Amino acid sequence: PFSLAGIFHLHPYQPAVAAAAGVMKASVITSGLAVLLLEASQSSAFVAPSKAFASINNNAAKIESSDGRDAHLSSGLPSFSNQQSMLSTNIGSSKLHATAGSSTRSDAATSMNATNGTTGKIIFLLPHNASTLKSKFGSRSPYGNPSILEATEQLRKKASWFSDGAVEAEIVILPQEENASVSLSNDVNVKIENADALIAFQLESNKDLNYVKQVFGKRRKTRKDDRCHFALDCGADANNGADMSPICGPYDPSAPSVSSEVLPWTSDASGKRLIDQMNGLFDRWTSDDFTYAIMLFFNQFASSTGEIDWVKHSIDATWEKGLVQNGKELYDMVTKCGDCVAKCVQDETCKKCLDELTAVDTSDQVASYRTIVSFESELLKEFSFCILQKNNIFNCDAKIPKMPYVEPMKEFRGKPLTKEVARGILVGHLDDEKAMDGSERTDISWKVGAGANVAYDQFPSQNQIFYESANGKSMWYDPVFRVETIDGRNVWANRHYRVREEAVPGTFRFSVLDNGVTSDEFWTIVDCADDLSHIVFHYAGAAGAVGQRYLGGLLCTADGTLPAEEHREPIYEKLRSAGIEPWELFECDNRMDSEGAMDAGPPPLEFFRKEVLQRKRELKEKI
Repeated sequence: PFSLAGIFHLHPYQPAVAAAAGVMKASVITSGLAVLLLEASQSSAFVAPSKAFASINNNAAKIESSDGRDAHLSSGLPSFSNQQSMLSTNIGSSKLHATAGSSTRSDAATSMNATNGTTGKIIFLLPHNASTLKSKFGSRSPYGNPSILEATEQLRKKASWFSDGAVEAEIVILPQEENASVSLSNDVNVKIENADALIAFQLESNKDLNYVKQVFGKRRKTRKDDRCHFALDCGADANNGADMSPICGPYDPSAPSVSSEVLPWTSDASGKRLIDQMNGLFDRWTSDDFTYAIMLFFNQFASSTGEIDWVKHSIDATWEKGLVQNGKELYDMVTKCGDCVAKCVQDETCKKCLDELTAVDTSDQVASYRTIVSFESELLKEFSFCILQKNNIFNCDAKIPKMPYVEPMKEFRGKPLTKEVARGILVGHLDDEKAMDGSERTDISWKVGAGANVAYDQFPSQNQIFYESANGKSMWYDPVFRVETIDGRNVWANRHYRVREEAVPGTFRFSVLDNGVTSDEFWTIVDCADDLSHIVFHYAGAAGAVGQRYLGGLLCTADGTLPAEEHREPIYEKLRSAGIEPWELFECDNRMDSEGAMDAGPPPLEFFRKEVLQRKRELKEKI
């Protein structure tokens, strides 16, 4: 879904499923480059070596599937042509473990140990009414807010997926009792006190709050520098104070060290920066941001895991990288891409983009991409291509996520799905010779009604156009979506993906070289109505040169209008089969009469396709 948009492409995450990549990569990349250039020239030193991490085990890991059989997950980039047999885990399953005075859940189906034979541990601590207590997640979803239990069940699964099985999570529900204090078994208390990460959600009773204060106090006294704990959306008891404050690695905001304030290269200062970043991500109340925040902690401080591939790369100049690494990256940029850097810095538009990106949080993919689109130029594309794709200055390497495994649909209109039929489903409602019966034959294949990627699927007016290549051997995918620039304009963005069929019908490999950076994605048709009234996609992708990995899904219709609410539950079940909860969806604004849509004007839907159609006609004339 994304292409990095140049440093900025667009990936599937977003609008047209394709807009995501660019957004993400572009933002992170450009922002990082700008920071590196500007900060390196203004600071006397970038400090301190970061901690050494063990590597995630690259050998095949044995995992237990939900039906009790053994499955194996191979290392390296998965062979998606054989993906169907790669893993048979039931995404929605969980094993319930009853413990005296509490309820805990764990996901044995997706656990995989790190190199040292241990697994990172998260404990989610919930109130007794967790199954009915609404959470803050899902506020922008057509589904609405899930209960805090529903939300943490999904966070539990995502912790495993984002860590490639190196982190597992359990849910502990505090009991409803008449006692004045919480009473749990000794085993459960020990588990809570020793968890790498402890997250308390929406605890309100004095009994529950006092218990958390006690637990937090014990963790502080026995604390190593490889743990964290947070109390999120808990009661506003005036006595909470320092007792309820978080910790992150060696940093304790209730008793900050001098080094955390004045020595930015120290581990205490690193913990302070990370706790601020994690709190910012938590405050967004999305599953992607939340899981990403937890992975940042495990990658940086937890001794129970090795590096977390999802978050281990950075294109920013950071204190954590240390003086040597920051200096090497700057040196490589100047010696290998000096001309590109000089031209960009001397160009008003290109330099303006770099300046603006320095003010953007690199974890905010949408803001970064908006900045890039606002100042996109050929010089910026050359700049990113040289630094990121050609020379890989930041030594990034990301592969398409293997988890979760998603089954493609098996039948369409009562018959087994074939590759030819799957192609026709992609073409959808486009007025094309390959369109199927039931197609509305419009100027687009599908329009995104809602998407599940926090970074990209929030963009408005996401049009998808699928069509056959000139020689008929592959397909093209052109996402066309609207972006509001940072200076208030509305502009159209588009990308051009090569689409190749995988061995299993209904699965495809998408790739794009967009503004200098390559994105590689694996798409699955999860479901499609026989009358083409809706389609459900899942995608998993990576932009290797910037170290980005991503997951997402899309619910599309002919005009972007979501199916009537009474018809949505079967569709939601299909989304769940792909590891996506309906409350994770972001509804897309497809209003053609909105101020933004009218300001942008007609979308450039034929920008790439017209040349392909011309080429196809020329080939036919030669026959």
